[in-house]
Amino acid sequence: MSETTSSPEIAASPPSGRSGGLFREPLFLILALHGAIIALHIQRGEFHYEGDEMRHAVTGMFFRDVLVDMPWRDPLRYVNEYYAKYPALGLPHWPPLFYLIEGIYFLVFGFSPWASRLCVLSFALLGVYCWYRIAERQGPRRLAILSSLIFPLLPFILVFERVTMLEIPMMALSLAAILFWLKFLESDCARDVWLMALFSAMAFLTSQKALFLPVFLGVHFLMVRPWRVLRRVHLWAALLVSGLAVVPWYLMSFDTLSLSYERVAGQSFHHLYHWQTELPFYPQRLFHQVGIFWVILGGAGIVWALVRQPRKYGFFLAWVVSCYAVFAAIQEKDTRHTMIWVPAVIYFGLILLEELFAGRRWVYVAYGALLLQALLVALNTDRPRLWGVEAAARYVTSLPESDLVYYQGTLNGDFIFYVRKFDPEKEKMVAREKQVVATKILGEFGKREILTTPAQVLDFFQSWGIRYAVVENHDFLPELAVVRKVLNSDAFEKVQTFTVEANDNKAEGRWLTVYRYRGPIKRTIQTVTLPMMTIRRDITADVNRIVGRPWPNN
Repeated sequence: MSETTSSPEIAASPPSGRSGGLFREPLFLILALHGAIIALHIQRGEFHYEGDEMRHAVTGMFFRDVLVDMPWRDPLRYVNEYYAKYPALGLPHWPPLFYLIEGIYFLVFGFSPWASRLCVLSFALLGVYCWYRIAERQGPRRLAILSSLIFPLLPFILVFERVTMLEIPMMALSLAAILFWLKFLESDCARDVWLMALFSAMAFLTSQKALFLPVFLGVHFLMVRPWRVLRRVHLWAALLVSGLAVVPWYLMSFDTLSLSYERVAGQSFHHLYHWQTELPFYPQRLFHQVGIFWVILGGAGIVWALVRQPRKYGFFLAWVVSCYAVFAAIQEKDTRHTMIWVPAVIYFGLILLEELFAGRRWVYVAYGALLLQALLVALNTDRPRLWGVEAAARYVTSLPESDLVYYQGTLNGDFIFYVRKFDPEKEKMVAREKQVVATKILGEFGKREILTTPAQVLDFFQSWGIRYAVVENHDFLPELAVVRKVLNSDAFEKVQTFTVEANDNKAEGRWLTVYRYRGPIKRTIQTVTLPMMTIRRDITADVNRIVGRPWPNN
């Protein structure tokens, strides 16, 4: 193919009629509809989804505090002490960009789950916008409208649009990078290639799952072969700058984390030897992502496009194949990882309907039925919601001698978030169950027992100066039974119980109990150690410096 020959992907251009402005486009109505649906019940419930949501919230809280405190004189000390006070940070397990943006939302709207969800909603609308602009370049505008209306309303997608997770922000930034890549191929405009590089870097600084992006763009380049762009200095400069923005973070995380690239490669990709279970994983998870109807329709559309018109639909075929190839090769498997192929699968399903009803008005009846069904399902889909921890945090922080509180349970990040919210001067600190048993749940599960006897546990409460303990009624690690034994002894008394509720059965029979230590406490003047397993070194802190008075301090 010569350099002057236009491929279908490059030659395709967006439909005319944009001169009327955004408010006269269907895209505006699409964004307004999705914004309204995603925002339903945005103010209800606390952080808890998949465990990760709590870490994402606390890390956004950290960046908000950084923006206020500006600890540039000794940033490393600030980070260590912050983690000691609020031990639920997601850094450096996940890149920092989303947390910085979330921190700005907290700065503007205050500490609340809805402010964090509003941040994710903004990314969701960016993703819908970019997908629409991508889809209208690849085919009829009606397919861009329909796919943009349907895929964000799928229950699997909608849940992630309503919780604080990284999947929607990463997908939105990747879609933005793809959009500006297409615009660059159309126009050769330097601005577009710089925006493509910017959004690519932002995607990588949001989630490691952006690995899909360079693979797909590389495959697409080889398909359309626009060799002329290789002579553009702006392309190489933009790629260099984006690389300089991304690579240092990943080098630092590789050096800091006990597990980093191993989550991708495993043991030199030996997991691929078990191809019978590895390769079918994501095709099987597609049923959970889009439902059986769209699996059948979208799968048939992919087969039809591959057999009948692979050149015309090569862009989206490369999209699906690249996504599958990247994540099937990675050791860590999760249904969330391949979220970015969902809009393409929906698009292929709509393509098949176009062919089945070619030239017939019945296709619009089918489209109307699909849209109505998607809307009704979305209106009846709720994200997992949980509440009760906020009340416990509010109560405990109001008590005297509550400057250092022990929390034991899986909702530790939620509790830590609310302790910080109700403590504007940052005088308080939370000690977690990791002081008893440190765990590693990334990759292979591992445990490191720190305190093993009741005497050691009691000494921990005395020497750290902990008067109150908040404990969930179920121990998620059997080694924590030693703490419960001490709490149920004469050394402690129960002072309050809080019920944890949820809109599903996950919280059934779940509550928090507040215990008060009866004996004398004398806080150590020595530094204390926070045991770590997911990073390569333990963290130490001077409790007397960071507890009982406004922090940070000199």
